[in-house]
Amino acid sequence: MWTRAELKRKAKETLKKYYWKMVLVSLLFSLLCGGAEACSSSGGSSSNSGTANTTETVITNEDSNIIVEETQDVNLDNFLTTDRDKIVAITVAMIIFLIVFVVIMAVVILIDAFVFNPLEAGIRRFFAKSLYEDTKIREIAYTFDHGYLNAVKVIFFRDLYLVLWTLLFIIPGIVKAYEYRMIPYIIGENPELTKEEVFARSKEMMKGQKFKAFVLDLSFIGWGILSVMTLGILAVFYVAPYENLTMAALYNRLSGNDTEWENAAALPEGEKWDIEY
Repeated sequence: MWTRAELKRKAKETLKKYYWKMVLVSLLFSLLCGGAEACSSSGGSSSNSGTANTTETVITNEDSNIIVEETQDVNLDNFLTTDRDKIVAITVAMIIFLIVFVVIMAVVILIDAFVFNPLEAGIRRFFAKSLYEDTKIREIAYTFDHGYLNAVKVIFFRDLYLVLWTLLFIIPGIVKAYEYRMIPYIIGENPELTKEEVFARSKEMMKGQKFKAFVLDLSFIGWGILSVMTLGILAVFYVAPYENLTMAALYNRLSGNDTEWENAAALPEGEKWDIEY
């Protein structure tokens, strides 16, 4: 079992010990995974041009009706032609917009899948390890050298499933978000595990823990309000690293790494590195 006070105490101790390193990695994490994505869209515009035709004619009583009818026919034809041009212009603009939108979304998804997701796993690994030892910042790139494509696949499916669950219903999407919460930590620590094993392990770890994790998230609302009041300065220099370390402490407790790392700390210096993490 775990308590919020226990996790936060461990997070505060680590933050105090490795302050600037935690701030730097948390800032990087916020920029990569918490920033807003802006997509520029282009739309077509059409302009109406009117033409005035002035015709000087000598109208006789016999030809007046014929001329009026011919003029009405010409004006009707011009109107129909202009209307068709509008429809064509709007259709072309919509097609161009859709193509640009699809291309932008495809690029964003690819960057997210092949760059940001492996980085997320590495950053989660960094925070989890930092709770028990002085971890190098280069640890955030660990996944790029260890099971890279596997991490890309696993976290991509996590995101895909979350989107599908959220589209189905909001509440199931939230529940699944907590069920999948440990996936980046697990794949960061165990890059050799298959997608099925990672999902099953995260589900097992969060079984009976979702509501407690939800309450743990709620306990940071006050800090979030203070961060807004300080224009994000407090978030950068305290709240974000504090929260990241707290969530990493939750992972370590649920995964059983607490005992492993406590035992490692008690070993002689030369034997600590024999323990896998």
